[in-house]
Amino acid sequence: MHARVGDWPSARKVWANAVVRAQEMSEAERVWKIVLCKSWFVLEATHGWGLAAAVELLACVAGGDSSAIQKFLEAKSADTTQTSIHKEETTQTRIVLADIERAQQLVADCTGTHCADPDEMHLAILTLRMWLAYAAHMDPHAADSIHDQSSFTKVPALSALAICSIHLHHARTRRVHCTSDLRARVHRALLADPHTTPLWEMLSACTASRGSELTHARLVATVLAAHPADTLPDVRMLAVYFALRKNANHNYASHVRYLLRRATRNGSSQSLYMWMAYIAFELKFGTTGRAKRVLLAALRVCPWAKSLYLLTLGGQLASEFSAQESQALVRAM
Repeated sequence: MHARVGDWPSARKVWANAVVRAQEMSEAERVWKIVLCKSWFVLEATHGWGLAAAVELLACVAGGDSSAIQKFLEAKSADTTQTSIHKEETTQTRIVLADIERAQQLVADCTGTHCADPDEMHLAILTLRMWLAYAAHMDPHAADSIHDQSSFTKVPALSALAICSIHLHHARTRRVHCTSDLRARVHRALLADPHTTPLWEMLSACTASRGSELTHARLVATVLAAHPADTLPDVRMLAVYFALRKNANHNYASHVRYLLRRATRNGSSQSLYMWMAYIAFELKFGTTGRAKRVLLAALRVCPWAKSLYLLTLGGQLASEFSAQESQALVRAM
């Protein structure tokens, strides 16, 4: 959490303490160290000091000496040239082969061990194997071969997210934008599981260059077409989102309303998120009468949602309800 909000010193301190404490655990619990290392490695490589530093860090952990980890952190913190991943990669910081080999040995030692959550363990091992293969060759296809040969199928979206992260990292740090390999990987992953939000963010990132709007729209359309069932409200919401991005004027409102009706299953959905989006859309266009009807429809299927009742007590919708109606709704809360 510290790393995600930019507090890297605190994040690294927490990770280092956790890794050191893992060394003191029983052999059965010690294998969780690889899961901690995976989280630290990936965030350090993609958002912190960069891939070379992440590999060196993993090599320090492999040595089992807590003082080596502390010295590594102190040296990196004192090195003002390593301020960001982009600076590291553009200056072509060398990745030491010996560090890769030590890190690979750490991963190999954990392979085949038993733990309470084998899927979490296998995902961590697979992710580190792919990243280390990429680090050794600086070619995402080296990681592809490991991913395609893996037997991790419990949660395929997570392994797909891991390999797509490597492709995106390569595209950004090597200034190779919108590569077909990255788009193809992300697209295939979304066709299999459209509910993984980071994959949608990757799709936007790899089609963000000028002139790629049609490509982006086509890929989104194929994903939505592959999941047409009304039982996928978040996928329906994506259709609404892209419709709003395409055209935000009043002439397009009828199409967006059609998509919102589909997303709320024509009044039978219990997805509060979808109903709130529908109400917000009508309020944005100033059609408070429509918003009131949508709100009442939402209350019929979501009578437990207090946030819906609160909309009647203040804001734009309050004026649409008479005093008698408001009192009745308050009593129903």
